Amino acid sequence: MSRRWHMLSLLLAVLAGICGLNLLAAQLLSDVRLDSTQGGLYRLSEGSRSIVNEIEEPVRWTFYYSRRTAADYPAVRSYGARVRGLLESYAVASEGRIILTEIDPEPYSDAEDAALAAGLAPAPAGEGDRIFFGLVAENAVDDRQVLAYFAPEREALLEYDLSRSLAELSRQERSHVGVLTSLPIQPGMIGARASHIVDEIGAAYEIEWISSGFSELPDVDALLIIHPPRLADDQLRALDRYVAGGGRMILALDPLALAAFRPGPDGLPPPGARRASTLEPLLSAWGVEMPSGEVAMDRALGLPVQITENGRNDIRNYPLWFSAGPAELADDDLATADLQRGINFGSPGHLVVSPVNGVGVRYLIRTSEDGAIIDTDTAAGNPSPASLLSDYEAAGRAPVLAVRLSGLFPAAFPGDEVSAGMARQSADVVILADVDWLDDPYFLRNDPSFGLSIVADNPAFLLNLVDLAVGDPALLELRSLPSSARPMTRVDSLREAAEAEYAEEQAALEVRAAEIDSELQSLLSGRPPATDDGREIGLEERITELRAEMAEARSRLRDIEREFREDIDALEAALRFWTMWAPAIFVLLAGLGIGYWRRRRTLT
Repeated sequence: MSRRWHMLSLLLAVLAGICGLNLLAAQLLSDVRLDSTQGGLYRLSEGSRSIVNEIEEPVRWTFYYSRRTAADYPAVRSYGARVRGLLESYAVASEGRIILTEIDPEPYSDAEDAALAAGLAPAPAGEGDRIFFGLVAENAVDDRQVLAYFAPEREALLEYDLSRSLAELSRQERSHVGVLTSLPIQPGMIGARASHIVDEIGAAYEIEWISSGFSELPDVDALLIIHPPRLADDQLRALDRYVAGGGRMILALDPLALAAFRPGPDGLPPPGARRASTLEPLLSAWGVEMPSGEVAMDRALGLPVQITENGRNDIRNYPLWFSAGPAELADDDLATADLQRGINFGSPGHLVVSPVNGVGVRYLIRTSEDGAIIDTDTAAGNPSPASLLSDYEAAGRAPVLAVRLSGLFPAAFPGDEVSAGMARQSADVVILADVDWLDDPYFLRNDPSFGLSIVADNPAFLLNLVDLAVGDPALLELRSLPSSARPMTRVDSLREAAEAEYAEEQAALEVRAAEIDSELQSLLSGRPPATDDGREIGLEERITELRAEMAEARSRLRDIEREFREDIDALEAALRFWTMWAPAIFVLLAGLGIGYWRRRRTLT
C-alpha cells in the first residue's frame, strides 16, 4: 500500500473512531453534565435537589416553546436555551421521576389549542405570530401547576419558580397561615376595615385568626404577626417554642404605627389602638433591637405629598414616607429579588442587629445611604417637609428596615422547661420595623377614571414572604440566580462614551441655536448687528455668519456619529476575528508546523 493510501486509511479510521466515540458517549454519558458557567446557571441548588428527591410519583413537565418563531429573536432564543438547559438538569436529577417533553406548537394546531387551554400566555411576535414559552406540570392525579410565560425579567427566580411548582404538586392540602394582630382587619369583627393584604392572603391560603387572648398556637404552616397586642409571658413562651421547633414567622413591628389610628367605618380610630409594638424578650434573644424612640426617614426616597404653604397648595417629597426601590432591596433573597416598583413605608423604625451563634442574618431592606434617624415624638407631631429637611443629618450608615434570620434560635426563656426539653430545629424569621407598609393607602390608588390600582410592590413583597414561609423548607435555601446575559462590556463602554460625547455636543448645539435665534430676533427688530469685538457689520453678513456656524455645528454632530459607528464596527470586527477566525488559523498553523517538523524529522 502506498504512503498516500496509508494516510487516507488512517484519517478514515480516526474519523470513524470519533463518530463511534460520540455515539457511545451519547448513550452512556447523556446524564453527565459539567456546568462551567459563571454562577452555575445550570447547576441545581441543594434546596432544589432536596425537593426533587422527595418526589414520590412521576411528574409530567410539558415545555411549550415556539422554537422556530423564537429563532428570529436572539434574546428569546438565548433565554429559551437557558430554560431548556435547567429543565433538563431537573429531569436528570430526578432519575426518571420528571418526564420532560418539549412541544413547538404550530399555528392552529392541536398543540396550540392545548397550550391555550392549559393557561399559557403567548407573547405576540411579528406578522401575527405568537411565541409560546411556558411550562405545564402535572402529577399522577392530574393536579396542575402552570408557568404561563418564562419572562426574562424573572430570570433570577427561574429555579425558584420551577422548584415551587414541584413542591406545590407534592402538597396534599391547602397551606394554613396563622395571623395575630391588634389591627381591625379581621373580616366580620366589629369595626373591621377592608384590607387588600388580607384578601390576597385569603385567596391563596387558609387563614387561622389568632385571638389576643390565645393560650396555645394553632397548627399552622407559618405565622404572620402584624402589630401584635400586649402579650403575657405564657403567650411569649408559646411563640418562643414555635420558633424553637422550626417554625416560620413573619413579624411586622413599629415604634410609630400610623395605621393603628386610621379611622374605621364609623370615622373614629379603633378603641385601644397602640402607637408602638414590640416582641421582647424574643428580639433581644435573637440579637435584634428596634429602638422604640427612633424612626427612620430618607429625603432621597421621599414620596410626594400635597401641602399648603402661605395659602397655596404645593407638592413636596416627604422624608418620613418613602419608597425603598430595587437599589435598597436585597438582590440575593427570593422575596425581594424580583421587585421593581419599590416598597412604600410610613415613618418606619429601624433594626440594630447583633448576630448570635447559630443564626444567619440577611438584610432585606435598607434606606438609601442618605437615610437618617429622627425622634419618634417629633415624627408623631406631623412635621412639615421643610422642618424635617432643616435639621436633616444622614445617619452615616443606611438604617435597616427588614431582616431575615435563619438557623437554630436560642431560647428567649432559658428557664422554660418545655422549651429546654425540645429538640431545636432550623427556623426562619423575617422582622420588619414598620406596620404601615401593609395598610392600603400606602400602595393602593383610587383613580376616578381608572379605578383602584396597585402602585407599589407592598402586596407582592408580603406574598413572596408568605410563599417562602409556607412552602417546602428547601425553598428557603434556593439562591437568586445570576443573569445569563453576558454583555460586551467594551462595546457598551465605547458606545456610552461616544453617546456621552454626542449628548454634550447636542446640548451645546441647542444652547447655541437658542442664542442664534435670540440674535436673529434682535436683528429683525432693528437692532444693528455686532461681532464679539464690538465691530458693527451688515445685517446680511451677520445672518450668513450665523448660518455658517449652525452648519458647522451640525457637520460636527454628523462627524461624531460617523466616528462612533466606525469605532463600534472596528471593535466588532476585531472581536469577530479573535473569536471566529483566530482559533481556526491557530489550529491550521499548528497543524502545518507539526507536519513540517515531522517531515524534516523523517528526512533526517
